[in-house]
Amino acid sequence: MTVIIIAAVFIIALFAFNLIIRGLKTPRVSSTPREPSPPAPEKKDPVADFKEILDTLIKLNLLIRTDRDFSMDLILKIESIIDGLKALIPDMITRYPGETLTYELRKIGSTHLFKTVKEYLDLSLDSRQAQREAFEKTIESLHDVCVRSRQIVDNDETAEFETMARFLGGKFS
Repeated sequence: MTVIIIAAVFIIALFAFNLIIRGLKTPRVSSTPREPSPPAPEKKDPVADFKEILDTLIKLNLLIRTDRDFSMDLILKIESIIDGLKALIPDMITRYPGETLTYELRKIGSTHLFKTVKEYLDLSLDSRQAQREAFEKTIESLHDVCVRSRQIVDNDETAEFETMARFLGGKFS
């Protein structure tokens, strides 16, 4: 009889412990009103959005053209990327505005390319020489991304959008 009572008390204790643990895991709802959440950000006008990207690309072009120590082969490669983005981003914004690939390409055009080149230009000449190979690989990779993205859009390969966007997100974000 004692064993049955001890077993019953043990089972009740386990049940109570389970209820306590569940109570700790559930979020508490306060009865006091909270501040209202901020309004959702307004959607940008695609034309204004592209204008900002274009301004960044123009600044970048001026930056590389005015640096006397920057090699002409790198200038031409970066200008090729700029031209590719200038042609590709408006198509993406108008045809596929909500796609992740559009977001990633806009990010490359608005910040990533400029930041990458600016960081390289801010290096001393000796540091540039030491970092040139890595910089060239990054620029070549961005060029390949522009070419492949153009192919995806021209061939309307919407199934490739997510794959390419994940690649860009992992590589350049």
